[in-house]
Amino acid sequence: MKPSIVLMGSKPGSVVALNILLNRGWDVKFVVVSRKSNYTWLEGPTLEEEANKSNIHVLTQSELPKNISVDFIVSYMFRYRVKLDVIKLGKKGALNFHAGPLPEYGGWAFYNLAILENAKEYGCTCHFMDEGFDTGPLLKVNRFPINANEETAYSLERKAQQEMIKLFVEFCQMAEMGGTLPQVAQDPAKVRYLNQSEFEKLKEIPMDADEITKQKYARAFWYPPYGCAFVIHNGIKLEIIPTIVKEEVASLLHQDDVKDLYKISENLRE
Repeated sequence: MKPSIVLMGSKPGSVVALNILLNRGWDVKFVVVSRKSNYTWLEGPTLEEEANKSNIHVLTQSELPKNISVDFIVSYMFRYRVKLDVIKLGKKGALNFHAGPLPEYGGWAFYNLAILENAKEYGCTCHFMDEGFDTGPLLKVNRFPINANEETAYSLERKAQQEMIKLFVEFCQMAEMGGTLPQVAQDPAKVRYLNQSEFEKLKEIPMDADEITKQKYARAFWYPPYGCAFVIHNGIKLEIIPTIVKEEVASLLHQDDVKDLYKISENLRE
């Protein structure tokens, strides 16, 4: 018999995670979403819409019954802190999927710091949840090499999300084998957590930064539609777009130029 689960999440990764669970025959008791999250700029079905297709009851965290019995509580990019009473509902564990390697990239600024610090590798984490933020024991961390000089927050997020789907399947395989899942305590000397306020402060580019440093900051915080890295000039906040992105955008904008002009010329011949 496959495990039972409450899946909490947002963004496309959680939609794919739900489909993985259903295809593997897991018993998805509830799906938990936050209706405060507004991702209207994302294409495709939301987690709530996907759950509705399979007639799975969708709730907010506060609406989740406190007397349910499930094997696992899983947070997959859920945007808010999972409450302790919800964590305790998982008989075999309550786990979080975090799009950065722990313990060094906890909290908000995981993609950004990796670029600012010229990291040689990045990754994603599945860890057990406790009362802290990103502090619980590790189940598994998947890492991969990166060239921080060529990454933006957007490109690194895409790579991490792809790797995290693989990690989610690994978790499913481990859980289906039964028995106790491994737990490895995080090294306190390496634990680092940045909150939202600290994250926002990082976006300001130092006044004395050279061009290489400015580009690094610009890449580290390029993730539309969110605010970019910025400088303050004459009291005005100016957001900086990295050069590498301008080239990518230009390529996308002009990819159909010849095709469009051919269409016009063909219409004129008619």
